Parts: sequence; C-alpha cells; structure tokens
Amino acid sequence: MTLPLSDIKVADFSQGLAGPLVSMHMGDLGADVIKLEPPEGDNRDMMPIPGAKDMSIGFITVNRNKRSMVLDITKPKGCELAYALVRWADVVVMNMRVGARQRRGLTYEDLAAVNPRLIYVSVTAYGELGPEADLGGVDIVVQARAGDQEGRRPPGGPPPSPTNMVHYDMATPWLALSGILLALRDREKTGLGQKVEVNLLQTALALQPRQMTRIAGSDLAFPAMAPRSTPSTYLCSDGRYIFAPSLGERWNGFCQAMGLTHLATDPRFDTLEKRVQGAKELSEILAGHFATRPAAEWEALLKAKGIGVSMVKTYSEVHEDPQVIANHMIIQYEQPGVGLVKLVNFPVRMSGIPANELGVHKPFPTKGEHTDEVLRELGHTPQEIASLRAEGVIA
Repeated sequence: MTLPLSDIKVADFSQGLAGPLVSMHMGDLGADVIKLEPPEGDNRDMMPIPGAKDMSIGFITVNRNKRSMVLDITKPKGCELAYALVRWADVVVMNMRVGARQRRGLTYEDLAAVNPRLIYVSVTAYGELGPEADLGGVDIVVQARAGDQEGRRPPGGPPPSPTNMVHYDMATPWLALSGILLALRDREKTGLGQKVEVNLLQTALALQPRQMTRIAGSDLAFPAMAPRSTPSTYLCSDGRYIFAPSLGERWNGFCQAMGLTHLATDPRFDTLEKRVQGAKELSEILAGHFATRPAAEWEALLKAKGIGVSMVKTYSEVHEDPQVIANHMIIQYEQPGVGLVKLVNFPVRMSGIPANELGVHKPFPTKGEHTDEVLRELGHTPQEIASLRAEGVIA
C-alpha cells in the first residue's frame, strides 16, 4: 500500500523529543526520513536497553521509520553535506537554538535560498521572537511557566511537582504536522515552501484554552482542577484503587449500582449542594462500602449502569486493555538485537489505510547505520566517503 507521504523527503536536524517526533509521525505516514545525528548520537543513552548497541527507550520512542546518518555540522565539509541534504529534502525539521542556526547558516532564509520549495519546521521552547527567543527550555520548565503547576495546586498546598508525562513535548509535534501538511498543500498551488513555527509554550497555552480565557474587568476564571469536595478514588478489598466520581447528575444510578439505594433519597445527600456540603461524611460512607469488594467487581457493576469509572491501572495493564487492543492503539515489532518492542501506534485512523499499515516500516536505525547509503544516493564515490570519514566529518 502507498502511504500518504511516500513521495516526501525529510531531513531531520532535531534532537530530543518534540523535534524527532515531528519527523517520526511523517515517517509513519510513509515519508523518507533521514535523521542527522551528531557523532555522540541523539538520546541513545536515555534509559539504554541492556545488550543492545546504541539503543535506548528514549531513542526508539521517537525515532521509528527513519534512516540514521552521523554528520558533524560543526566542520565546514559537514555543513556542505547538510546543504546537499537540504537541496534533496521537501521538509527540514530544526530545533537548534535560534542563535546557533544563525551562526551555522541554518536559518530558514539560509536554506530557502538553496531550496525555495523547502518546508522549514522550527521547533523552539518559547518562540522565535521576544527577549527569550534564544533560551533553551524543556517541558517540565514550561509546565511552571504556562500556569500548569499553579493551576493544579491543591487548596492551601504548594504547587505539585511537574509531571514526567511531558505533554507539551508530545503535543507540539501534532501542531507541527498540521502546519507541514498545510504548507505542502499550499506549495501545490504556489510552488514555494515556507517556514512552519511551533513552540512548547504556545502548545501549553493551546492545551489550556478555558483556563487562559479572560474577560476585561472580570476575575471570572475557569479552574484547572475539577471543583470536587469529595474524593473520587477509593481503596477496594483487593488493595486496588478505583476512580469513581459520584456527585453529579448520575447520582441515582451510582447509588443503585453500589447497592446504596437509600442514599439517593437520604435528606443529607439528595441534592448536589448537600452532597458537596456533606462531602466528608459521604466519603466515609462510600470508602467503607468500596472496601467490601474487589475493584474489578465495582468497575463492572458501575459500568453496567452507564457510570463512567475505571480501575487505576498500571501501564502493563493498559497494554492488555481489550479496548486498546481492539482499536490497535499499541503495535508490536521485532527489533533486531532488541527483541519484541511494543509502541504507541499512530493515533489517527483513516478508512483508506489499515491501522497495521501505519506501524513500523523499517527497523530502528543504529547510530550512523545509513551514512554511506545516503551519501551514495547524493552522488558521492566510495573514495570520497572514505575521505570524509577519515576527516571526522561522518562516522
């Protein structure tokens, strides 16, 4: 099957998470992606996989469906080869700091001069304008800067720790992919490429539209934390927890499923306002009742009544979740030298492309695995390649 981006060529200059995810998603859709790695590699030591050379969880999470080329762009001949790849490419992904791009001749203006059809994707922490345009940044810092941590502060307590979920690193590539597809569509009409800019701070704001909305002269604000006065997570008889919100409009059904029908009409709790006011007493009643059965039993009983609940699951259990499996949300792949690897699948479904066609098309590359192959495609002879390696330009 021909995938949607099978005619698109991508030169990925980026490192870390957000930038490499942009090109990975394009590779999932069939693009030919060449990942340019520095001599030390990119993220290949982030949670290394025992016994596997140059492989780590950090690397394989964001670098499937790519070819790897090791190139030292700090050397003049390295820059020459980088420009050759720019001429070859439809898309360049760049998350180098703005100042470093300027010093190395890798700005959009520099590269568009040699390839006017180029789509140049700029991934930064805080945007390319303003006093901190050249400041490096990571997701956990953006969580603090964008109001995320303050918004999750419990009443009377300190701000919570940043989460290692790195939501903004994970979400920014989707905004970039949208921009790339729009730019490619525009190029069909104009024949010219353009610059696509995304940054983690903008993503953080975009994911908090209700919290960021303000009306002049008003202090009305949408809270980040759900305004619940009673716990929603309860310990069950098997030592497992269940998340079961209970105060809202499904109160009667909740009470029936729990075998506590008397609570539905109990004058202490028969309105939402009363349940909020009597939250402490109500929570003690529910906690005692949840403690009488295993979490899975409670989950089944409540779901049968249409109540939205879930056991608090481990990641291993998520892999085996029937709903996850039925919708092909996780794919597995046999990686040479590593074994069976399970990964999150490309999360968009299209009726014309089977879900299993959007998985891993080629093995995860070892560091520099395709350097010679790419240089041959660019027209270099074996002698020229050997000379470049001897000079430390490639590895």
